[in-house]
Amino acid sequence: MMWMKVSKFGSSLVNQTVQDAKPTFIKNLNSTLGNKTCIIAMIDFPHQIRIKDLKMKLVIGIDVSKKKLDLSTYDGKQYKSFCIENSKKGIISFLKNYDTVKNECLFLMEATGVYHLNLVTIIYDKGFKVGVVNPLRIKRYAQMKMIRVKTDAVDAKIIAEYGFEQPVSLYNPKSKDRQKIISFLKAIEAHSKTKEIYYNRLEALTQYPAQKKIVINSFKKIIKLLEKEIKMFEQELRKLVSLHYPKEYRLLTGIDGVGFKTAVVIIGYFGKFENFENSKQVASFIGINPSPKESGSSVKGRGNISKQGNSYLRKQLFMTSLSAMQHNKTCKELYDRLKNKGKEHKVCRVAVMNKLVKQIFAIVKYDRVYDSNYCRNFLPIQHSTS
Repeated sequence: MMWMKVSKFGSSLVNQTVQDAKPTFIKNLNSTLGNKTCIIAMIDFPHQIRIKDLKMKLVIGIDVSKKKLDLSTYDGKQYKSFCIENSKKGIISFLKNYDTVKNECLFLMEATGVYHLNLVTIIYDKGFKVGVVNPLRIKRYAQMKMIRVKTDAVDAKIIAEYGFEQPVSLYNPKSKDRQKIISFLKAIEAHSKTKEIYYNRLEALTQYPAQKKIVINSFKKIIKLLEKEIKMFEQELRKLVSLHYPKEYRLLTGIDGVGFKTAVVIIGYFGKFENFENSKQVASFIGINPSPKESGSSVKGRGNISKQGNSYLRKQLFMTSLSAMQHNKTCKELYDRLKNKGKEHKVCRVAVMNKLVKQIFAIVKYDRVYDSNYCRNFLPIQHSTS
């Protein structure tokens, strides 16, 4: 795989409200992924390394399922397959076989929802090198190899071979505090969806001629309980943020249009953007980067955003863009300018979302205070001639 590093310094710097900063953009010149974008799908970070650079001799590929783990070791010549129980006891017992070669082996697995989380944490805590790769990469790699068999054992072999031949990112877990923030955010999201369901059911019940008050009262109690739990979680979030991330929270809420919820989401999922080099990588992770569909002179499809990233973050940012369009001067000017050019409302909203990502990234990454007049302060003064 061939990579070219391109430095960009100019108007984008002013738009991101960063002074003396030079974002770096990574461009893939020989990719089979197309426009598939995710944190590790299209954007490769500088700390991606090959197993040869780590001086390792063995890769253990793991295909993860709920009850069992299919493993395959690969040393560049031959494979060895295993199958163990997906439990802490089973994992630790298997790891003991590699204690003597801990610095010479790499464990690699796909991101599989939540089932890989305990596994990768145990391996990392035991001192082994471990990586989590986007499943899309493995799928494309298998297609490139013209592999037509699809079983758990074969998948484990493909993952092991991929790790031996291709650059991978080593797993770097979020801090415990950020993990707690994310768990509270997910709990709030789940309770909010449940509350909305009961609101709809309550509205439907009120339309029945023969209403049962006991049922209606029961639904109202559930709604009140959910609201109480949501408030409790929000209070816990405020405590966590004020205790561990007061500076980042202050910087984020200083951006016009960014409130408590958005600030907490950014802190939980991104921290200080340690794993991102530029705002384009963040946009790809969220899934709001453009995905044009053009080929030659005949194919000119309607472009969309990729939607390959985190849907929760995309939803939160979409709601934040509505506030930014009203209160954030730069975002409002962008929206009005695009609207006057005849762009659709959603297109303008997505543009505002991307502008917000640039502002948020610049403020947190480079530790800057938001200034709504930053661009104007650095524009040349026009002197009128009479």
